[in-house]
Amino acid sequence: MSSIIAEFDVVVVGGGHAGIEATHAAWKLGVKTAMLTMDINAIGRMSCNPAVGGLAKGQIVRDIDALGGLMGILTDKAGIQFRMLNMSKGPAVWGPRAQCDMKLYSEIARDTICSLRGLCVIQGELASFSRLPDSRLELVLLNGDRYITKSVVVTSGTFLASKMFTGLETSIGGRVGEPSADKLSECLALAGIKLRRLKTGTPSRLDPDSIDFDQCEIQRGDEVPWSFSDRLLHPLRNDCVCWATRTNLKTHDILRSGFKDSPMFSGRIHGKGPRYCPSIEDKINRFGDRDGHHLFLEPEQADIGRVYVNGFSSSLPADIQLAALHTIQGLTRAKVLQIGYAVEYDSIDATQLLPTFECRNYPGLYFAGQVCGTSGYEEAGGQGLMAGINAALKVKGQEPFVLGRSESYLGVMVDDLVNVLLDEPYRMFTSRAEYRLFLRSDNAETRLKEKAHRIGMISDEDYASWNKRKDLMQLAKTRLTEEAATPEQANQILAPGGQALATERTRWINVLRRPGIDPELLFATALPDVKLTRRDQWFLFAEEIYSGFFDRQAREIEEQVKWDKVKLSPDMDYMTINAISIETRQRLNAVKPMTLSQASRVPGVRPADITVLAHYLENHEI
Repeated sequence: MSSIIAEFDVVVVGGGHAGIEATHAAWKLGVKTAMLTMDINAIGRMSCNPAVGGLAKGQIVRDIDALGGLMGILTDKAGIQFRMLNMSKGPAVWGPRAQCDMKLYSEIARDTICSLRGLCVIQGELASFSRLPDSRLELVLLNGDRYITKSVVVTSGTFLASKMFTGLETSIGGRVGEPSADKLSECLALAGIKLRRLKTGTPSRLDPDSIDFDQCEIQRGDEVPWSFSDRLLHPLRNDCVCWATRTNLKTHDILRSGFKDSPMFSGRIHGKGPRYCPSIEDKINRFGDRDGHHLFLEPEQADIGRVYVNGFSSSLPADIQLAALHTIQGLTRAKVLQIGYAVEYDSIDATQLLPTFECRNYPGLYFAGQVCGTSGYEEAGGQGLMAGINAALKVKGQEPFVLGRSESYLGVMVDDLVNVLLDEPYRMFTSRAEYRLFLRSDNAETRLKEKAHRIGMISDEDYASWNKRKDLMQLAKTRLTEEAATPEQANQILAPGGQALATERTRWINVLRRPGIDPELLFATALPDVKLTRRDQWFLFAEEIYSGFFDRQAREIEEQVKWDKVKLSPDMDYMTINAISIETRQRLNAVKPMTLSQASRVPGVRPADITVLAHYLENHEI
């Protein structure tokens, strides 16, 4: 048996979006960290859509940035088109999105990770892990190399016992040209981790020279783009375009002709796919009455290179996919560079995890990303950040870092994952967040910056810069409250938004409270000497137009925050609390919630049970 090569505090398994954030977070918090990846050149690789953000997902990336993570910075550097989605609605549901140069994104991510001083990047495949007598973990690689660590964060994505499907053809792997991590899947099962099969997929990639783009609808980026990061401002490239087209009835008929050879319909794929990002055959099967479905043609790199057909994910036979593509406007001459395929893989049941992403029954073992049953780079990155932070904090003997549902989209996602048994890949939506008016993309720093600084994820310099911004915003609000606009000045702001015009002098704050105005125009007119950032201007606008809703929800949030602060011991035996039903006691014993707030969201636990539990805690020292 080979000798131990090195010892670490935290080892992150996987170099995808979850692995990047977990590795960076653990390193940033000062513990001895290593990333173990099967291919160093695959770090940060965009397996599917070469884009970051979108509705709710963009808010996650903003949360990651406010907490000191990397995804926002990487996106700003690799982005080639930036758009703010949903701008016809209120700021609470705006979603920043960026089309990225996928090759550049991976290169920047790899260079960033490999440049972290003191971090060890190991190329290899984890074959097994085991508990040592001193509670540390021994990791054994496929080549026999051995490492010792205090904790492991598994971010294996779609690579656990993964298979790829195109029609009747099946191959082993989690991505074209990359192997499956079968040994790790077996080891997890032997360790008592509950696994389940899930499915994802990807569409064909096309040769841009074979596409008639003039037959498609062009989509450009915003005239003034929004960055994802406020920590490292970077010139944004925003000159690339995307295109839109749609399927038709002929397309659907061809796709249906291949259903008999579909691995999804024939039962060869057992895992369930994402409901909200279905394959094209699933769309046709479920929504057969529609005469067409939107498709988006998106460049994978700044020089286009290949075109990603967003909305046409498929595992149908290659000849069926190609024939169907040739019926679509703009794609009648399309040449396929890579055919679409489905991936089936092992994931874990995330209800086995604490809100820190540590496994309840296997201390020191953390999970993050698609292996937890989620879909999307953003969800993966957010989980990786939280898992990496908590793995490092545990090594340092510090309190865990858990966010509540009223504090961030990350808090909503974590709470959903660890409390609700999912039977399909989880995707974040604004509708999942009951406090979404508070969880906007413009106020991520306000919600999270101080927390990040307190645990060491944000530097003193960055925090000081943020405090200057806060002071400037407070100055602006004070002046808007004290200073008045003439009717002529106010109407310059009100008229373009279709608002009722002013007939007398009014304080600027009252103008700011009118929905539909342009706050950038207001600040340029009212406070030309106060140099607020664009985002901070919109933040002040959103705070004013939503202020009435804030007041109504404040008590509800206050109650949740109060329950978040009531800690529950992991050793607590709920079966001894006779005033609670046996079923509830069993559920609480199985979950072992960390706080009273989490206990209130365990499926089957009633409000009356929480009241009893709260009284019990008041009268017993736990």
